[in-house]
Amino acid sequence: MNLSVALPFVATMLLALVPPLYAQSTNRWRVFSRTDGLPDNACLSVTPGASGNILVRHLRSTEISILDGYDITTVPGPGLYRRRVYESPGGQLWTVAPDGLQEFRDGQWVSYRIDPIANHFGSGQTNDVVLLAVRQGRVLILLPDQLLQFEAEDPDHPNLRLLRRADPASIGSFVDLQVARDGDLWIIGTKGLEKTAGPLRNLRSDQSWIATDDVPPEIQGTQVELPSADELSVRKIYDTLVQPDGVIWVATSDGLFRRAPQIWEPESTLPSRTNQPMPRPALPDHVERRANWNVFHTTRSGDLWLGSANEIAWRHENSWRFFSSTNQIGPEEVLGFAEALDGRIWCATPTQVWHFDGRNWNILRGSFTRINSLYAAHDGTLWVASEDGAYRYTQGNWIVNGPEDGLPSPAVREIFEDATGRITAITSRGAAKFRVEADPDPPETSLVTADVGENSFREGSMLTLSFRGRDKWKHTTTGRLLFSYRWDDREWTQFQDSREAPLADLALGKHYFQVRAMDRNGNIDLSPAQFEFTIVVPWYRETRLVLVLSVALGIALFFAGLAMNRHRRLKLSYAEVERKVTERTRELEMANQELLHSQKMNALGTLSAGIAHDFNNILSIIKGSTQIIEDNLDKPEKIRTRLDRIKTVVQQGAGIVEAMLGFSRNSDQQTELSDVNTIVSDTLKLLGDRFLREVEVKFQRAQGLPRIAVARDFVQQVLLNFIFNAAEAMTDRKQITLTTRFVEAPPPGIILSPAQNGSCIAISVKDSGSGIAPENLSRIFEPFFTTKAMSARRGTGLGLSMVYELAKKLEAGLAVETAVGSGSTFTLFLPIKSEPARLVQSEIQMRS
Repeated sequence: MNLSVALPFVATMLLALVPPLYAQSTNRWRVFSRTDGLPDNACLSVTPGASGNILVRHLRSTEISILDGYDITTVPGPGLYRRRVYESPGGQLWTVAPDGLQEFRDGQWVSYRIDPIANHFGSGQTNDVVLLAVRQGRVLILLPDQLLQFEAEDPDHPNLRLLRRADPASIGSFVDLQVARDGDLWIIGTKGLEKTAGPLRNLRSDQSWIATDDVPPEIQGTQVELPSADELSVRKIYDTLVQPDGVIWVATSDGLFRRAPQIWEPESTLPSRTNQPMPRPALPDHVERRANWNVFHTTRSGDLWLGSANEIAWRHENSWRFFSSTNQIGPEEVLGFAEALDGRIWCATPTQVWHFDGRNWNILRGSFTRINSLYAAHDGTLWVASEDGAYRYTQGNWIVNGPEDGLPSPAVREIFEDATGRITAITSRGAAKFRVEADPDPPETSLVTADVGENSFREGSMLTLSFRGRDKWKHTTTGRLLFSYRWDDREWTQFQDSREAPLADLALGKHYFQVRAMDRNGNIDLSPAQFEFTIVVPWYRETRLVLVLSVALGIALFFAGLAMNRHRRLKLSYAEVERKVTERTRELEMANQELLHSQKMNALGTLSAGIAHDFNNILSIIKGSTQIIEDNLDKPEKIRTRLDRIKTVVQQGAGIVEAMLGFSRNSDQQTELSDVNTIVSDTLKLLGDRFLREVEVKFQRAQGLPRIAVARDFVQQVLLNFIFNAAEAMTDRKQITLTTRFVEAPPPGIILSPAQNGSCIAISVKDSGSGIAPENLSRIFEPFFTTKAMSARRGTGLGLSMVYELAKKLEAGLAVETAVGSGSTFTLFLPIKSEPARLVQSEIQMRS
């Protein structure tokens, strides 16, 4: 219930029914923060879940934190509206939005528009709407003026019904909804309360409501005094929650605070005792004279026990037996006796508790600061009132409680039981009653060593296992938990505050270790943490392993000798291998040069017929011009015209000869700064008129291209291979187009990438032939691969492979674009090395 709307009428009616509060120190508060798993320390709201969980919204995180007492899980929040989250018994989450409700379904938030909620927020009211999720797909909505029921079992057809309108004359405006343990639904108003009986899962519009002052305790308990920000030492308090069992939750800017009833609660009035002082019994003279008996106890079987400073007397079946302390062995200065349910007898001395085994007295526990009294409860628990706390011995375990558990003082003078079975402790600062129901949940135990993953240990090694625990809701703080452990089939050790277990001298083989935690209310973890491990012998004592290692060593030595011998032989033959490699490399280079020259000669042979025809035309023009000159010696104009004609054709012939000589010359990769357009033009001169009459060759040159350092004859040979392949790929109308252009970078996925990234000059040769089949495209640059093997124009398959090698020597790139029936385009990418790309681009812009 949200107590920010505390009202005078409700407070007056309910606070009279609440037990008085006592000033408590801040150690009663348990804090949950980011160190415990919260996504954000600042908590805006806190609401209880139907399954006992606590749901929290945060200031800086949209996630919703779900606390179950041990772990914290998070789910995504609905967004900007960080209002309270409510949980149905089936785990369904609901929250309020300014325009309606939101439901967490299948990992995402689904919105439903609810007009009454939208009108509520639209009217400027900012207080939270109260929800109560009663079952899957059904939620009750409490507004100040009405109670609604929203049904969304079918998300596509939700239903909203009015169950109750607020009556100003009756209980006033609605404030909160509460469900009592008997299942009745209570509405708390500004002027009173009313309830309705019947199952919440099927409320009707005609449900009868009864206004009453007979408030059940779980509804009363929600009205308590809440802490201030100063008391908790926080900057701001955002929300509070008081649960029917008295647990208080406070959502603050510095974490989520929880205060629960402690197992010892201060008591203002003392209950009546059930153990009245025993009158002094009549004793035989020989017993009376033996010691100053000041402690008496009669057992249920009729035996009598007497205690003095140095001796104990026991009357059993009308015979007496005496136990004297010799050399401080045995009880001295007996303070009291107590009897267990099974007839065992305990006695207390100032610093020790003893037990009688039927023959002798043995120490049950020592090292008490000072024992004030001893008491055996009806449930068999042995209580010891000591100066350093209230000790209890139950199920073979000792548990001590102090101010951390709610005692007003650690100095406990007496412990006794009232008629109802309630244990009361009298301390130096007042009385306190024991409430075992305040902490019913056991702690959880985990092994730290198991997280490491190692589970094999050598024989004789000291094995230390570490463990830890956590109590639900931190009721017992982590540092005050007690632990008991065992290994294999041994008995459990006594519970103690040690968090390590040293294990030594374990036998060979498999072992298991178990540990369990206990809180200060005696709750024991029923699912102990377990760690399985193996003790193995050292490797040097494992006979089979030593034998295997010996054999392995012999084999290793044999192969080491074999390797050394082979290394020596390899070392002797290394020089011979190196010499042969050098010789084969030189031969391969010579063969490559010869193959390159052969390709040149093949190209020249292909061009020879056309070139011879060109020279025949030139000579015919010269011959005809000389005959005309001889016949017209007296006509200077005709002679000058014919001489100009002779000069022109001679220059044409000289250009062809120069191009031929430049192409046939062996360059040895001599590079020079060249104009790419000039290289392409000189290459076209090699084709001759005859080739150009059969094939229409166009040259589309780009203007302003920079000069680049390149081997001219390599570029010419690549272009001639492209042109000849293009000519052979065409049958009817033969057209070849050469193009030069500047590119910032070669396109991705090309056949061969340039050695240098950056801008390039691209030379493309495009034909109008039949194109290349997809199955052949990946193999066209392979040596000896040809598609003309069975045709009249039989090919060698070396042309494009030489193009590939020449492109690599030029550090250039290659690309092929083809489509069957539409022709192919082969592109050579020449990297620009002489200048940075940005300067080249500037030069292009200036020239253009």
